[in-house]
Amino acid sequence: MTNSVWDGRWVEVPGLGRLWSETCGPQDGPPVLLIMGAMNPGLVWPPELVQALVDDGCRVLRYDHRDTGRSLQTGMAEPPYTLQDLTDDARRVLDAWGVERVSLVGWSMGGYIAQTLARDLPQRVDHLVLLSSSGDHRPYLDGMMGRPLRGPLPGPSPELLAGLWQLSARGAQMSALERAVEGWAVFHAGSWPFPADRVRQQMAQALANGHRPELAALRHALAVDAMPEARTPWLPGLRVPTLVLHGTHDPALPLAHGQALADAIPGARLQVLDMGHLLPDALAGPVGHDMARFIRS
Repeated sequence: MTNSVWDGRWVEVPGLGRLWSETCGPQDGPPVLLIMGAMNPGLVWPPELVQALVDDGCRVLRYDHRDTGRSLQTGMAEPPYTLQDLTDDARRVLDAWGVERVSLVGWSMGGYIAQTLARDLPQRVDHLVLLSSSGDHRPYLDGMMGRPLRGPLPGPSPELLAGLWQLSARGAQMSALERAVEGWAVFHAGSWPFPADRVRQQMAQALANGHRPELAALRHALAVDAMPEARTPWLPGLRVPTLVLHGTHDPALPLAHGQALADAIPGARLQVLDMGHLLPDALAGPVGHDMARFIRS
């Protein structure tokens, strides 16, 4: 929880239900939309990062993807959706809050959405910040699903796959909260400690809001996997200032993904961090200030 007051609003998805969204920070500051990765609601953004953006004058918006947090939930019997549908959700959030131009901060799958939104609505995107993301989602999903890897980029690390397998094997003996915390721990790496207390608090709040992590994980994986092509071929056409932040030790999307992403987008800058796929608390505040300086530049 930041020191700022959050103002919440429901966003309609025609024919499906509602998404939960909220904003904090100065109303006249440059708008920043935080787009969370797969499986998690918006409140999982590190509080220190949010506070840094607010302290530096940004108006921060975040929201819960469909099938996360307080937003609409789709059963497995319902038709699947795609990454393009999730991108349309982000646009709906901007429309609902009356935001015409915005800087996008996308984490992992949220970075996929940010890239797609910048392609679809270039006139509305001022800056892109891509955290632990990639221009090609296929190697990660191929590795997770035991398929031959497509494309030149590496898949998830053997250590990550082994950790997720072990978690799955003993998951039935754990509470939903402990499964969620242990799941995040598997994605952590680097020299900074795993922020267990913060993650536990956030996931407890998410579960209390009705979050169902297993459903979200499956639905989001299917949504991304429904897009058969990489984004890399069209990334050179983006004309938006871009900052790529990537962990040296990322076990899900190894550093080569961040390097390729920065190489593909004209003028993009790569900043390498001592982290895995999870932003440690010690880095969250400084990274938030770096983001704000980039957005306000």
